[in-house]
Amino acid sequence: MSKQLLPDFPPSPLDSYRNLASFDWRKLKLFIEPAEIVEYKNEIVELLKGNPAFHPKKLETLDDVRRDASIKMHEGFYLQEFKYLGMLDNVRKMHAFNEIIVLWDTSFSVKNSINNAMYPIVIRALGTKKHIGMIVKVLQGEHFGCFCLTEIGHGSDTKRMRTRATYDKESKGFIMHTPDFEAAKCWAGLLGQTATHAIVYAQLYTPDGTCHGLHQFVVQIRDIETLQPLPGITVGDMGPKIGLNGIDNGFLLFNNVHVSKDALLNKNVDVTEEGVYVISLKDPSKRFGASLAAISEGRLNITNLCSAYLIQGITIAVRYAAVRKQFGPNDDEEISIFEYQTHQHRLLPYLAGAFTFKFFSSHICLEQYTNYVNTMNGEQRKDAVDYGFEMHGISSACKPVISWFLMEALNEFRQACAGHGYLKAAGIGELRNDADANCTYEGENHVLNQQTSNWLLKFWPQILEGKIIKGPMESIDYLSRGKEILADKFAVDSVEHIVRPEYILRMYKWLVVYLLKSSYEKYERSLKESNDAFWAKNNNQVYYARSLSVAYINHYMLHVFLKRINEAEDPKVRNVLERLFALYGLFTLERSLGHLYKGGFFVGEKPATLIQDAVLKLCEDLKNDAVSLIDCIAPDDFLINSFMGKSDGKVYEHLQNELMGGEGNMSKPNWWKEVLHSKL
Repeated sequence: MSKQLLPDFPPSPLDSYRNLASFDWRKLKLFIEPAEIVEYKNEIVELLKGNPAFHPKKLETLDDVRRDASIKMHEGFYLQEFKYLGMLDNVRKMHAFNEIIVLWDTSFSVKNSINNAMYPIVIRALGTKKHIGMIVKVLQGEHFGCFCLTEIGHGSDTKRMRTRATYDKESKGFIMHTPDFEAAKCWAGLLGQTATHAIVYAQLYTPDGTCHGLHQFVVQIRDIETLQPLPGITVGDMGPKIGLNGIDNGFLLFNNVHVSKDALLNKNVDVTEEGVYVISLKDPSKRFGASLAAISEGRLNITNLCSAYLIQGITIAVRYAAVRKQFGPNDDEEISIFEYQTHQHRLLPYLAGAFTFKFFSSHICLEQYTNYVNTMNGEQRKDAVDYGFEMHGISSACKPVISWFLMEALNEFRQACAGHGYLKAAGIGELRNDADANCTYEGENHVLNQQTSNWLLKFWPQILEGKIIKGPMESIDYLSRGKEILADKFAVDSVEHIVRPEYILRMYKWLVVYLLKSSYEKYERSLKESNDAFWAKNNNQVYYARSLSVAYINHYMLHVFLKRINEAEDPKVRNVLERLFALYGLFTLERSLGHLYKGGFFVGEKPATLIQDAVLKLCEDLKNDAVSLIDCIAPDDFLINSFMGKSDGKVYEHLQNELMGGEGNMSKPNWWKEVLHSKL
């Protein structure tokens, strides 16, 4: 069965490394994804191959790019049917579908995520039965939805957003108004040219002039037959960007537009016909917590997208490194650049990161998809508030850490592939441009980090009081032993010991608790000195709270990875995964040496030396496995989009085809007369 599903690769320049692998790549592949998911992905790829609308095209203008993305959205609805078929029974297929379309076309993937995930999820989570029809319309392709939170003058500072929705007793509806251009909604994907409806975040005012804060409204903005803006609505496109130009990001202004009372998503709050504001959840923190899981969806989708990008990039870089030869120990022998220690260190920690993120994103997205499906079925978690806060903390930390790591990796891959990597056909440059947006949208990374650290800081007093700390996602449970963990000291004397997964997690636990204590105490000192909570919190980020958020999520990702490793039955599969775990854990832990020494966990030069020696040894040990590890996670060649990264390893043959077949590559320019010294 496995050979039929996963046939042998044809003879290839990559065979010299494939033959050295310490494990059976098919067993690892089927451990990462069960056979039914591998088969399902293959079916999706075949569907893409079979429809000309989904094939790569040369797109000259911004309008061409937008048109192509929009046609894919239209044609993609038969893929959506494929996606949603049986989704209630197998949320893994939803995740598998999203992994494929991210690699096939990122712009379509993001548009799909906005239209078919974020938009309906927020409506279902915060709306009531009367809003269900809106979800059906968008999933059937009759409506296109977008998500309008950010304004021209304010992005992360949601409290100061100024779009208004004032309840009008006479018309029994709301008057939506944008006071000036700085209050215009902006950057919303699909808003620029295609969205017919929008979830708009606006300050809700009752007739007595009271502002009740930011609320969500579902508003029709364009005619569904003509796509013309409705009266009183100004909507436009943000224009060309440095990447992701298939997404029509737009801006939106209202000029005293009347909308129905039903536009308010009223699960937790409502306004009576007489204009009285009513709250169903009296506790503001519970009301806030219940809504957090829904708005975490976008950040988790970005996490999945970044994981797929990293897999794409590391596939290109590793396969090229295995084929490319430079220099050697003598004049008769030229060796692969992958044999050099510097090249191993440049690539293999990012390969380890790719596996860590893949297991983590699968875990966290499946958790969220399951919650989504249950919510769509009307089921409410008993721990919805705690789940919302913890999922918000996780998503606000993982999105920054993974997107930063990705950008760092793609820059390294581009340089590691040297001159050939600078070609557009190498695929890394456009990947890097598209990936850059992940650091900004769905929350600027530093602001998100601060949201996670603010949540974590609340636990330090509980640690001091000896309270039990427990979360639905198990990301904070070890904090209950915070005082015991903080008393720990470095206690190993060999590379063999320091690479053990349990000890790496032990070091990370100490780091998180130390940073939690240090950040809390720094905040308290600043608060005492300034008596200003705002500045005390903001002056607590560099070296403290920001590092806390990063350490917390790295520990949790490794915790999730190790749980999955422990499910492996094949000892060789387990062994190679443990080495990947150790490499990512120690590579990222090395960046916190200052904290580990400052807090007294490390003393003397030995701990740092052991970490560095272990990283280099792990790189050396994983070098022969790298190509086969890539084979386990690499996308189909149809999705690679690089002459360097295909599974046949024929880098130079593909490059020759690119150079010889490139438009204009073999002809003189049409302006040749203008550059001659003598005019003909």
